[in-house]
Amino acid sequence: MEVRELTVMVGSDQPEELARFYGDLLGLPRASKYRDPVFRAGGANLRIVQHSEIAGRNRTPARHLLNLFVDGDVRAAVERLRRLGITVVREPEREWWGGLVSTVEDPDGNYVQLIEGSR
Repeated sequence: MEVRELTVMVGSDQPEELARFYGDLLGLPRASKYRDPVFRAGGANLRIVQHSEIAGRNRTPARHLLNLFVDGDVRAAVERLRRLGITVVREPEREWWGGLVSTVEDPDGNYVQLIEGSR
């Protein structure tokens, strides 16, 4: 078996808010060929879907982490997001392997880690 594409689907009862977060606030490019909001992230797709069995905030937000390895200044990005009202779960801190990691919440309470540097 060969995997030719990876798509992570995030279900929500407020897909428009999630699309605004991932597109407008995080700056992920939107793939226009899809009906649902789909964003490109590091060669993978992040698809936001309305889901009838999902309501409210994520009760176990650390179960699945979206790790976005980014070029640029994570500290500055986190401060910008904080000013926009985004909850910062983990302040930027250096990991043992040298990367700088910070965790923020999307509007549904899912954890998104912004990671500067590579392993």
